[in-house]
Amino acid sequence: MLGHDPAHSGRSEHSAATNSSGIIRWKFQPQGSGNRLSIPVVGANGIIYVTGTDLAAHSSHLYAVSPRGTERWALPISGRLSWENEASPAVASDGTIYATGTENISYGLPKKVYVYAVSAAGVFLWKSELEGAVVSAPTIGNDGIIYVGTHDPYGNGHLYAIQHDGNIRWKVETGDISMSSPAIDADGTIYAGSYGHVDLPEGATPSAEMLRRGLNEGWKIECDVYAFDSGGKMKWKFKTDGPVPQSPTIGTDGTIYAADIGDTENASTAHHGTPENFYAIDRDGKLKWKLTEYWEFYAPVVGADGIIYLAFSDDSLTVYLDAMTPDGKVKWRFSDAGSGRVSWQPAIGGVGTIFLAGDGLWAVNPNGALKWSYKHHAGSPVIGADGTVYTICGDDKLCAFGGPSH
Repeated sequence: MLGHDPAHSGRSEHSAATNSSGIIRWKFQPQGSGNRLSIPVVGANGIIYVTGTDLAAHSSHLYAVSPRGTERWALPISGRLSWENEASPAVASDGTIYATGTENISYGLPKKVYVYAVSAAGVFLWKSELEGAVVSAPTIGNDGIIYVGTHDPYGNGHLYAIQHDGNIRWKVETGDISMSSPAIDADGTIYAGSYGHVDLPEGATPSAEMLRRGLNEGWKIECDVYAFDSGGKMKWKFKTDGPVPQSPTIGTDGTIYAADIGDTENASTAHHGTPENFYAIDRDGKLKWKLTEYWEFYAPVVGADGIIYLAFSDDSLTVYLDAMTPDGKVKWRFSDAGSGRVSWQPAIGGVGTIFLAGDGLWAVNPNGALKWSYKHHAGSPVIGADGTVYTICGDDKLCAFGGPSH
């Protein structure tokens, strides 16, 4: 699933040590024009699953691609993927694939969001309609429950727990968590970041017009990281300085790591933007430490030894990767000057190679030295069982880098 596991650690058990060249083995491009593909995921059988939107036809498909790059099946999913989150599918232990999507995104009709369930053979099983206009990537808990977040048309949202038969177990009102896929701790606690929450007047009928009018009149948007127990009861919420568009990452010691995009209502003209924050939050919702910089932070990955790998870029278009101890101390820093920006959560292999993606794809050794790089746009990396690294090249191709023969 997104971030590899329910904790969104980004840590694969598979080694990419043999992947030493950065050579593209194959490219898969769906039929149609102007395709836009999601972050891929790899099932236990080695099959790669990716959702894609044909922008010209306003249609979506869920694709199953073999480890050799050939299409095994393509299942139409009515409507279009959301541009807001590029939500990846998730694969359950029984092989069922869950995907999310937004319908009526281009026709001026009320948007509808769904969770879809598909068998490993590509057979449609069910779809469940949720309340909202945008929906996150699904996260599957260890108990098989599917968790997703939504954004409502009037600015808030819900967290849903959905059973494997498509029935909704519970939902709770939250801020807009449609871009932040829920992360789940080993004890069943669910964490999600909010892009904003508006306290509407009591008795008011929510509407997009009311939201616009209220914001013009000075209503404040509160942004939070939420914690809920497995029954949907809120344990706490941690207020952030700005929207949290990415999914939290849970460390090996239970620390929750989250990044915001700063206080966008009070941008600095001197720095041409706002300072962004990276938070380390304990299981009780208390701040352990935070970083504040005029950088673009992305969700980190966490190694098996608890080391945090935080990718970011600055206005000089330099790509950075910091290896940090759980108390926020930097062990080493990798940098590549003038190479562009990172735009996704990294991935880490079983022997510690870290992969960064954005305006390029970088493989960094566990000591911070560059292993190889690919100087073209790449999406969030995913590591297969044979060491192949899968990523989206451009917006419309699934690319396989390296593998056992490279």
